[in-house]
Amino acid sequence: MATKTSMGRFMLPAALLAATLVSVASKQTDSPEVGVPYLYKGLIVWSFFWAFLDAFTIGANDVANAFANAVGCGTLTHRSACLVACIFEFIGVIALGSNVTDTIRSKMVDVGLFTHDPYVLATGMSMVNVGSGGWVLAATLLSMPVSTTHAVVGAVLGIGITAFGWNGVVWDFNRKGFLSVVASWFISPVLAGTLAAIFYMTVKILILKYPDEVALNRGIKLMPVYMFFTFGTIWGFMFMKGIPALKKAPFSTTIPLTVGLGVFHAILGFVLVSPWLRRTITDKENLPWYTIFYSPCVSVGSMGYYTTFASDDEEKAPKPQLAPQQPSQQQPVQQQFPGQPQMMGYPGQAMGMPGQQPMMGSYPGQSMGMGGYPGTQQQMSPYGMPVMGSAFGVEDFGRSIAPGFYQDVGAKREEDAHLHTSAFQADSMVEEMFKFLQLSSCCFFSLSHGANDVANAVGPFASVWGVYSTGKVEKKAPVPIWILIYGGVALDIGLITMGHHIMAALGNRLTLTSPSRGFCIELGAMFTVMVASKVGIPVSTTHCISGATVAVGMCNGNMDAVNWRLFAVIFGGWIITCPAAAFVTGMLFWGVVSSPKPLPTNGFFTGSVPTVN
Repeated sequence: MATKTSMGRFMLPAALLAATLVSVASKQTDSPEVGVPYLYKGLIVWSFFWAFLDAFTIGANDVANAFANAVGCGTLTHRSACLVACIFEFIGVIALGSNVTDTIRSKMVDVGLFTHDPYVLATGMSMVNVGSGGWVLAATLLSMPVSTTHAVVGAVLGIGITAFGWNGVVWDFNRKGFLSVVASWFISPVLAGTLAAIFYMTVKILILKYPDEVALNRGIKLMPVYMFFTFGTIWGFMFMKGIPALKKAPFSTTIPLTVGLGVFHAILGFVLVSPWLRRTITDKENLPWYTIFYSPCVSVGSMGYYTTFASDDEEKAPKPQLAPQQPSQQQPVQQQFPGQPQMMGYPGQAMGMPGQQPMMGSYPGQSMGMGGYPGTQQQMSPYGMPVMGSAFGVEDFGRSIAPGFYQDVGAKREEDAHLHTSAFQADSMVEEMFKFLQLSSCCFFSLSHGANDVANAVGPFASVWGVYSTGKVEKKAPVPIWILIYGGVALDIGLITMGHHIMAALGNRLTLTSPSRGFCIELGAMFTVMVASKVGIPVSTTHCISGATVAVGMCNGNMDAVNWRLFAVIFGGWIITCPAAAFVTGMLFWGVVSSPKPLPTNGFFTGSVPTVN
């Protein structure tokens, strides 16, 4: 009994001593590198490269996703969509982009945990660009539209778990942890889809279901109303989401501004847009798009008229036959293969505006030419021999770096014929009215994307640069203008070179698209993001557009009008984005940070061979 008592006397002090030792061992201490700037030049060069990849894939996936409907329904060609997107994305990055970003953008890992080891945080943020950019690149090549924001979230998640275990990550929904991201997989598409479906059904009931002439007149009369809702939503979106400096502005400021600007654009619609649409579509005047700003000053018929379609007699008339030429008189020509898309349009019409005939076509039985590109043939000499170097000209170089420019991106495919025949289709001239609204929403959507989402790529690199230039960890990292420009250029290059993958996948393969559908899809997505960002509901722009596209497809009243297999693939991509980016980033971070480091005195990375003792 005495022995047990004596043992009990020593157990309490021993437990206290053990607890003290554990607390001392777990207490963080400053690394000698704290406060020492410009260490590890190799790290900053490494980060610089991978930040380009991350921004590149954002352009190829996220930006292309925003313009897929406009390209699919013929409002814009792929080339003109890239031009518009590059301009507005770059303006958004430079003019509206935030000059300060969170050190750990997703806020799912406490940045204070890295205060004592700043260069470890810098290494982790460089790995975020690797993991996020690598996954989005793979998804783009597989034609899966994924959320680049969630890819960054998953990458940061991998850093937190690798460094501090499961407790190193914020999971709580109320604290906007990872469970809020999981919720957004369902909240985003459902909210956007519901709104887009409501918008499209109102358009269908009020305009599209009527006969062609009646529907055209009703649509032109209602154009000021649609401009009020469209531009009201656009400006509300810009105030609450698009312009970082105004995100925290009170409702008493943003709501009156939104309504006032909506009324202003409705007046413009009544004075300028409706008369211009009536003259261009109904009267078939050949008015270029820029005359919309001063159409009342343009006299009727002064720019001529266009003919919509060839007459039946012209179509039935036999085509003239050319006499065969002698071999010595033959000239090198561009061979035209069946199914190759033609450049069609009305004289004087500019890209994508009402009055332009969209590029439509399919590729059944199309031949493959030099380099594997459709409809191309190597230049031949008069003697039947290939011209040296002709296969490596400017056009071939363009095809190699931007193949989408030489393809009919978003064209209707033969295998999707059943999908499209199951969908409701309105008269093409009625659909022309909505091109103006769809193009406007695309431009502002792109402007907002450049102002916000480019930080997914430059944010981690700005964190690395902040640590490299100060040797300290700050909760808010300043973003130099040259980093914003760097990210904007990389984003535009990604869109030009690889954006056709996502545009083709969402163009007409998920469901049949048209200007009226695309306008409602983008309006529903913008309205959802605008409201959700203000009330604190986590949503993804990519998920909103995809969900709205499916919902509008369901408004056809036929479930066969939606490609459910493709949607299942897209939804699967949403779910595996965070885990995939987290796994790749975590493994890379663990391997690099825990790897052996050579002593500086041993001559590594000095460019010279040390003397062996």
